[in-house]
Amino acid sequence: MKLSIDKSIPIPVYYQLKEQLSLQIRDEIYPVGSQLPTEKAISENLDISRGTVRQAFNGLVSEGKLHRIPGKGTFVSDTATS
Repeated sequence: MKLSIDKSIPIPVYYQLKEQLSLQIRDEIYPVGSQLPTEKAISENLDISRGTVRQAFNGLVSEGKLHRIPGKGTFVSDTATS
């Protein structure tokens, strides 16, 4: 499943991204412990701002699906699928 954003619909872009990443975590496209692409890589790939990607990541961090390691990256938490 490739990430895609539809800017023409009334659903916020960060929410679209958060939901798609959540599904990819659930479907183990990103299994527990795996590293997600950087905010910069996702923002450039989808032509959206890094702040929008950060907002989506922060939502998933607060839900316990992701965790950050400073200087390393963003990873899927072991509580993501439970």
